[in-house]
Amino acid sequence: MAKPFVKWAGGKAQLLRKIRENYPIELGWRISKYAEPFVGGGAVLFDILNN
Repeated sequence: MAKPFVKWAGGKAQLLRKIRENYPIELGWRISKYAEPFVGGGAVLFDILNN
């Protein structure tokens, strides 16, 4: 039986630690807009909102 190479399309939850390393320093006080055209589960968006 073949297994998918990605758990779910667009899922970034397991990549959040690596993605956080690339957040801009200005995030939260100078950057006021965030756009992700293919939100998927919204993992990055919710991570930004919670931090």
